[in-house]
Amino acid sequence: MLKTRIFAAGCALLCALGLLSPPLARADGIEANALRTGLVDPASAALQRLQAETDAPQVLAQANPIGLPQQPLRKPGLPLGLSYTLDLSMTFPYGDPGYNAGLPGGLDAVVGYGFSRNSRVQVGYYELPEAPIGFTGATVPLYVQGLPNPIATTKLAIDPTIKNKFLTIVDQQLITLFGKLPIVISPSYLARWGTVGGGSDQLQIEYNGFPTTVRLRTAQSYLLALTVPFLSSPRMFGTYTISPQWLVHPAGVNQTNHAQLFQLLYLEYRASKQTTFFFQPSMLVDYLPSDPYPEHVPTWIVGASYKFTKLTFVQLDSLWGGATNRSPYGITSVTCQSLPCTNVAPSLGGLHSAEIQLEFGIGSPSVIPL
Repeated sequence: MLKTRIFAAGCALLCALGLLSPPLARADGIEANALRTGLVDPASAALQRLQAETDAPQVLAQANPIGLPQQPLRKPGLPLGLSYTLDLSMTFPYGDPGYNAGLPGGLDAVVGYGFSRNSRVQVGYYELPEAPIGFTGATVPLYVQGLPNPIATTKLAIDPTIKNKFLTIVDQQLITLFGKLPIVISPSYLARWGTVGGGSDQLQIEYNGFPTTVRLRTAQSYLLALTVPFLSSPRMFGTYTISPQWLVHPAGVNQTNHAQLFQLLYLEYRASKQTTFFFQPSMLVDYLPSDPYPEHVPTWIVGASYKFTKLTFVQLDSLWGGATNRSPYGITSVTCQSLPCTNVAPSLGGLHSAEIQLEFGIGSPSVIPL
């Protein structure tokens, strides 16, 4: 049976996930958010709709994402025609970032178009603020360039509020293996940029004993994602996504650019036609200009969405992640480039942030950022 084959394939992939043990490092769950919503959500929605058509045509209207035209019952595939999502969000820090973090709001806009039952493209723009921990209130050593020992300590007083902005371009291709197992292959492009403390993300940091200027939140990546379903029932649905990911071009202190594996597991429970709960653990690949090598990061996202009407919804979610082998969080020391100390460069440790986000939008909550 189709369900048995899909479940067996999913179990095999999950076992492979458990055997992979990349080095864990500083966390940036915000990028996992954008990747899930820009790349995985549309693939999951398409597979969920396809599974509903195959197993029970009478529930097609429930499985079809909001705002998408219906497909003929006898020709299951990716949604045809135009789809969209537009939402406004409010974000609140979870935990104590060390200062009164008034996070800015965000706007997200997603447009997709299905050319055929096997081909669809989607473009998404997302704004996701965060308040990382360890940049304000902590006391760290103060060095002078060229001297091996600190000359004093200093208390950090930095506004680290980050407003991340993402652009995703995804080309979905539906393929059926062995005539039974549907999978979605998604060649994708991810661009990210942002502001730090309300200004530019350009900063001078201390790396390997020397000052260097980098853009903390600016990078572009290519991905080649494979999404397969492993669970399908009237109330539950799950997919597993694995994708090699590499930089479009190295920058800053980047030392290498080998393809790294991004992995994400998505589970949802449909409590009713209006209410859906979801859970998403992932192994993120984080490689920003301030990173000498790619970072593999465990992140967790939990949330729920509620549809007021066919085209309006509210969604609440939380996300978190933390460094496991780089401590302390935030800035670990500050180096004066000369005396008097008017030009300083911080050394960065692990990045950790946790947020709760509330969104109100039109369109489908299955394809918007968390």
